[in-house]
Amino acid sequence: MVFCYIKQYVSDGCLKLCTYCFDSEAQGKKDLQLCLNPNPVHTEKFFHLEFGIDGINRFELINPHTGETTDADAGRLQYRSFRTNDQQGYYWCGEITVPAQLINEYFATFLEEKSIILLNFYRIFENSTDHASLFPDSENNIFNKHRTMEEFIILNY
Repeated sequence: MVFCYIKQYVSDGCLKLCTYCFDSEAQGKKDLQLCLNPNPVHTEKFFHLEFGIDGINRFELINPHTGETTDADAGRLQYRSFRTNDQQGYYWCGEITVPAQLINEYFATFLEEKSIILLNFYRIFENSTDHASLFPDSENNIFNKHRTMEEFIILNY
């Protein structure tokens, strides 16, 4: 069994997504997928990212109604990762920063306290057909995974 989790927070309007995977056999750039809509008012698109220990493999916009996919510039995201171990075993971490201007450009919003985002997070296994998700779904088609995104409210701590 592989244990993964994600933490997210907002700093100066930028969305930071920190992933942790307790897995000694990271698969390069295809371990994790993330579906994200930083402005639920815009139901016609969401970001989809595929990434892993070695970087971002895919960053795109998906229209959930038509299945149309548009490549987004992954170079505009900041990504860093590392691999280590402790008493509980091996793990790797990846931190993605989605800049405020990118969120505003695609979703016409600036993230701040009380903003709502929609998100789901997936761990993809080696055979590419099995996955585990933060919020369960019954389908294996990435175009339909937007249906299982859940709301997160940004709070000031």
